[in-house]
Amino acid sequence: MRLLRRFWDDRGANIAVLFAMGFSVSAMVAAIAVDGAALYNERRSMQNGVDLAALSAAGNATQAKALAQESLVDAGLLSVGSTTGLTVVTGNYDANPALAAKDRFKPNKTPINAVSVYYERPGQLYFARGWAPQPKISTVAIASVTPQVSFSIGSRLANLNGGIANVVLNKLLGTKVGLTVMDYQSLLNVNVDAFRFLDALALKLGVTAGTYDDLLNMRADHGVLAGALATLVTGAERTALNKLAGSAGNNGTLPLNKLFNLGALGKLSIGSRTGEDLFTKISAIEMLSASAALSNGNRQVDLAIGASVPGLIGADVELAIGEPPQGGAWYAIGPNGTVVRTAQLRLRIEASVLGSGALLGIPVNLPLFLEMAHAEAIVGAATCPTRSAPSGSATILARPGVVRVMVGEVTPGSFGAFNTPPKVGIATLVEVKVLFITVLKVLASAMVEIAQTTPVPLSFSSSDIAANAIKTARTSTVVSSLTGSLLDNLTLEVPILGLGLNLTSLRVLLKAILSPIAPVLDLTIARVLEALGLSIGEVDVRVYGVRCTSPVLVG
Repeated sequence: MRLLRRFWDDRGANIAVLFAMGFSVSAMVAAIAVDGAALYNERRSMQNGVDLAALSAAGNATQAKALAQESLVDAGLLSVGSTTGLTVVTGNYDANPALAAKDRFKPNKTPINAVSVYYERPGQLYFARGWAPQPKISTVAIASVTPQVSFSIGSRLANLNGGIANVVLNKLLGTKVGLTVMDYQSLLNVNVDAFRFLDALALKLGVTAGTYDDLLNMRADHGVLAGALATLVTGAERTALNKLAGSAGNNGTLPLNKLFNLGALGKLSIGSRTGEDLFTKISAIEMLSASAALSNGNRQVDLAIGASVPGLIGADVELAIGEPPQGGAWYAIGPNGTVVRTAQLRLRIEASVLGSGALLGIPVNLPLFLEMAHAEAIVGAATCPTRSAPSGSATILARPGVVRVMVGEVTPGSFGAFNTPPKVGIATLVEVKVLFITVLKVLASAMVEIAQTTPVPLSFSSSDIAANAIKTARTSTVVSSLTGSLLDNLTLEVPILGLGLNLTSLRVLLKAILSPIAPVLDLTIARVLEALGLSIGEVDVRVYGVRCTSPVLVG
């Protein structure tokens, strides 16, 4: 007890004791600090590797795990063949700022445009491994790509075989020297790179600097467009385009941004994209047709085609084309949600045929009015090109324009005014006068409407895109014969009865007289529309290619 008290009371060498105790504590703190710093650096190294793995995997979602594993092997984080601690999930990333950051990536949701890479492993301890368990270090990275789809709407020109369609296209292009069917046929397979065309167009317009968007804010006529195309081709194609360039262009100009919407690529400088690119190939004849329909909105064209329609004693056709809605173009490049649209149009046909039976020798008139709203196509989804699918894939949501076809007479002043509904009155089918007195008058009206309220998805595989395939969305309302359907729905009024006719027998007689010309009128309507790349109740879409932007880290 005395020894213990003496030891306790002894103040000699206290510094050495305190130093020994402090050194032990300092050594422990230093060990923890060194291990902590080492773990921090190890995690930073892991994060860099995982970031690179996510960027590599996002470029090819179908091989995401293999690419991520390969990248981590290259970074020295995994051994060859090992996937221990690695989790790779594909999904959809929505950059909408209204969503919380943690809610923007949806695992396994389509369309797939992002990859999440998660990796964990035990951290390395140097001083504390003898008395502390190894901590788990985990890192995660999300990378996203934005597929860009190049596509267009309307492509009925493969059926251009002269006759009415040729007349319509020549009228709309304002040609002084009509192109022959052979001229048009030589242009059907001409595809040019959109950016090479725009570079050539810039030279024609005297533009030497600026961006493609600056160029698209300008206007040009059909002659200039054809001349620019001619510089990109040779042989018969160049001859046909030069002929068009020399004879077209006197019917006004069109805003170029109604033809092209280049999306983010529009900010590139003119001339910066050299060489041909299958991603941005466009059809020359389809572009010329689209330009014809879009120039000067509210254009009206009278067509003298009576002599070319068999079975009729007369046929006057008038076509009015309006402006497409804002934000729509014939050809576009862009991500999901990018839109292309056709123009609105109205068509009036005044057809007449000789009667038979009780109406023998009496002209029977059939005035038809067709109104077609714009059709549209929207990029719904897209996947990036891969080794197995080098052209990528895309889903386009297409909606044909609502079509109303009526038997009725249109007030002339309202026909081309697209900002107001047209005024369509009851049509006079038959009027017989004796000594200026009307002894028989038959009034009629009818309407058929074709509409598609929900978009029709059109899927383009890599092989479809490579083959330059055209796909068609059709309305669920099927009409085998448009004019025939109108005749089935005729509502008749006979203010003055004569010749012993009653409404029942008159309806039967009129249908017997007009039914034979129904297919002829259907064909007439089809030929007029196909010159514009359109069809009733249908919309054609072509996807030229899919490209992806460089992957970016988003989480």
